[in-house]
Amino acid sequence: MKIYQAQVNDVDQFSFLYEAYLDFYQVDQPRKDPAAYLKERLNQQESVIFVAEDEAGNPVGFTQLYPMFCSLAMQRTWLLYDLYVTAEARQSGVAQALMDRAEQMAKETDSAFIMLSTAVDNHRAQALYEKNGYEKDVDFYTYLKHLD
Repeated sequence: MKIYQAQVNDVDQFSFLYEAYLDFYQVDQPRKDPAAYLKERLNQQESVIFVAEDEAGNPVGFTQLYPMFCSLAMQRTWLLYDLYVTAEARQSGVAQALMDRAEQMAKETDSAFIMLSTAVDNHRAQALYEKNGYEKDVDFYTYLKHLD
């Protein structure tokens, strides 16, 4: 398996993974262009994307992280927003390798922490996160205000 940091010119090779991730979360995409979204994030240096390839060079997973800052720690932090592995590649260490690479980058950028969230019924992902030392926040609630 190979993990690499995606550049804009790589997006067309792995954007189908992002589309599958959107399908997994039942995101309606008819009027949206997922590949253009990823390219814009990378062009604007607004995210970092790591892609996992199998031995044959086929993309089998990705993670996307967004930079943030923690005023209390006075350090950079990262939001691990997207993590997806194809059904065929699950249980083969791909998600773990992507998480390891994200953690490596966070350490390299002198970050205070990596934050993530997942669906309350995604128990497989929760087990992976907890195995990797992520702690469920029980002290703070997260609020969202959707802007239409």
